[in-house]
Amino acid sequence: MERRALPTEEKESFRWLKGYRLAQTVSQQCPQTQIVNVADREADMYDIFLEAQSESGSDPADFVIRSKEDRCTNERVPPSEHGTGYAVYRKARDEVRDSPVRVRQTVALPQTPKRRARQAELEVRARAVTLRHPKHRPDLADVDCQIVYSKEINGPNDGTDVEWWLITSLPVDSVEDIERVINYYKTRWTIEVYFRVLKTGCKVEDIQLETTARVENCLAFYQIIAWRVLCLTHLHREQPSLPCTAVFQTCEWQSVWRVTTQQDLPDKPPLLSEFVPLLASLGGYNNRRSEAPPGPQPIWIGLRRMADFALAWLSFGPTQSTYV
Repeated sequence: MERRALPTEEKESFRWLKGYRLAQTVSQQCPQTQIVNVADREADMYDIFLEAQSESGSDPADFVIRSKEDRCTNERVPPSEHGTGYAVYRKARDEVRDSPVRVRQTVALPQTPKRRARQAELEVRARAVTLRHPKHRPDLADVDCQIVYSKEINGPNDGTDVEWWLITSLPVDSVEDIERVINYYKTRWTIEVYFRVLKTGCKVEDIQLETTARVENCLAFYQIIAWRVLCLTHLHREQPSLPCTAVFQTCEWQSVWRVTTQQDLPDKPPLLSEFVPLLASLGGYNNRRSEAPPGPQPIWIGLRRMADFALAWLSFGPTQSTYV
């Protein structure tokens, strides 16, 4: 109760409201671009919903937030149904759960430490609701929003079954609208991985530069590096038949090939399907048959080591490259 009594600005969760306000700022600066703030359950804040509604006349940023709280609607339950003298309001999740299935789809779930990769069959319900203000903040207005509920059917029942309650300001009038909301939320994991590359791989939190301008320039440089790591990770999985020269310079792939295979250079540059595992092996990837494709971490470590090998190759290797 003491934590609830604190002003929003003094709570740790305030950072999520600040993040949404930054999205609002970008939305105002780019009126021709739709800005969508995507977040997980820790960002389930009534303040965000209220702020989005209050800015409805000035190109507000949209949001897709996974719900943590089962909030009340503004519809009262008749006293005859609950038998108490108190005001009882219907729950938003009950309203959505009782609505008809709008979409059935299959999504690919990647492997995580808690589950194996699998194809999940989802039933999706969606409807507009009006959320009642929190009980301890009666001065706030009610807010209108949409809820998309995705539940896995025929799942493994091992605690990893999909159940997403998504609160959004986006429309859910058509199947395409609903699928768009789900797709936006699914991109959250890629965003999480991108920031992990920035923080852990590039160590941007350890930057110690004297001026703000230098920090901003450094961050811009590292953002390009993090993007390349993620791009290479996905290219290897989605376009494995590409020649590695589509991404790497001659001195890069040739030096890595010689170091990792201890063999003569091939007549043709290897494909990404062959070369990326070699690169990732420099970062600890074992390249077993049963192993999943390499993720960003062994790739970013491999890229760091490749830079040194390529420099040595140019300085001390063959005087002429076979491929340009």
